[in-house]
Amino acid sequence: MSQSRVKSMVESGILSSVAILFAIISAYVPVLGALVNIIWPVPLVMLGVRHGYKWSCMATVVAGLIIAMLLHPLHAISVVAGFALTGIVLGLCIRHGLSIVKTLVFGSVASLISKVAVLGISMLVMGVNPLNLQEEAMGKALAQVIDMYRSFGMTEESLGKMSEMLKSTLTIMKVILPAGFVLGAAFETWLNFIIARTVLKKLGHQFQPFLAFRYWTVPYATIYVWAIASGGMLLAEMYKLELLSTICVNTQVLATVVLLCQGLALFYFFAEKYKLSRLTRNIILFIVFTNNILTQTLIFAGAFELIFDYRKLRESRPA
Repeated sequence: MSQSRVKSMVESGILSSVAILFAIISAYVPVLGALVNIIWPVPLVMLGVRHGYKWSCMATVVAGLIIAMLLHPLHAISVVAGFALTGIVLGLCIRHGLSIVKTLVFGSVASLISKVAVLGISMLVMGVNPLNLQEEAMGKALAQVIDMYRSFGMTEESLGKMSEMLKSTLTIMKVILPAGFVLGAAFETWLNFIIARTVLKKLGHQFQPFLAFRYWTVPYATIYVWAIASGGMLLAEMYKLELLSTICVNTQVLATVVLLCQGLALFYFFAEKYKLSRLTRNIILFIVFTNNILTQTLIFAGAFELIFDYRKLRESRPA
């Protein structure tokens, strides 16, 4: 047996053990477990980068079987189905030298597919829609909040207004749930990528450097996507097209988040240009994100930058 194969087997065993430990922590440690659950793909990413996706797949199978024996088969299925594909895809992309953007996009798609698979498996195995359970839990939480404020002596008229406001918020949250899944998948992928990249750099792997955030720019098509989604929302409201309305609302939310990132990049560009201290930047950002009008201003600033290219990044991009 070649030395490289022995090394692959040893590292596969070690990283599989780490994945199993992560699963145990996620099952038994309330707060830390939630975070550990999100970064479960990291050992698979590292294994895929160092030895190839086949070893990541084998480690997934081994870890899944042992988690099923130690904890519960359903827990093993939820962990493996929900996170393994993200780790395998990220490892494959990094190993083949794909750009950071492509790696994060492919990883996010894999993560989104995994989450949809978990929902499908939950409905198939348990016969329950987890989204409906979440909705019921939120409804109970709303009732508890109203009862709490009633015990504080708040008038029924004020309670009624608060109840309507909270119900409207819950309704909006249900509508934009698909956008939430997409953003959650992107965040999960980014977090796993950052952690795996940091560890792999310590082990001697070389990576292309990140472009400074102040020089980030998003695709110009974001403006068109936002405009078409906004027009679609008006059309859906006029003709009472619920499905079109849901699609357009979620599309607009995603485009708005992208424009917000563009606005933040523009802010950091100016902050660097005028040599603002880190404390000053943080204070400004705190004020912006706690004020709805200022947040919208930042989004429109991102759109303005995308249209007019104030930073001139389409002409020359800094290294």
